[in-house]
Amino acid sequence: MQSTGVIACAKHFIGNEQEHFRGGSGEQAESSDINDRTLHELYLWPFAESVRAGAGAVMCSYQRVNQTYACENSKLLNGILKEELDFQGFVVSDWGAVESGINTALAGTDMDMPGFFGYVTPSLPDENNPAISNDSYW
Repeated sequence: MQSTGVIACAKHFIGNEQEHFRGGSGEQAESSDINDRTLHELYLWPFAESVRAGAGAVMCSYQRVNQTYACENSKLLNGILKEELDFQGFVVSDWGAVESGINTALAGTDMDMPGFFGYVTPSLPDENNPAISNDSYW
C-alpha cells in the first residue's frame, strides 16, 4: 500500500474498546484501566504487527488509558510504541482527541488533527452548522 504513495495508519492506539463516553472535543472520557501484562498480551498485538509490517502512522484515540488521555500518554506513545516496538513513523491524534497542546506533544503525538467544538454548543445555533462554523470540521 505505501509503495503507491499512501501511508498506512493503524488506529486507534490503544484500548479503544467502546464508542460511549470515549471523550473528544472537550468531553470527559472514561478510562480503560489496563495492567501491563494484559496490555502486552491482548491489546498490543495488532499494533505490533502493524509496526512490523511497516505502517507509516499510528492514530491515538479519544479515551483515557490508566487515567491519562491516550494522545498524551507518554508511557504508551514514547515508551511502548516508539521505544519498545521501535515505531519509526508518526503518531497522529484522532479528530478532536487532543486535550492539551504541550502535554500531547511531549507525550509523543506528532500531529494534531483539529476538533469540531461547534457541534457541542447548542446555545450558539450558528456554530452548529458546519457550513458557517469557524471551528474546524473534518
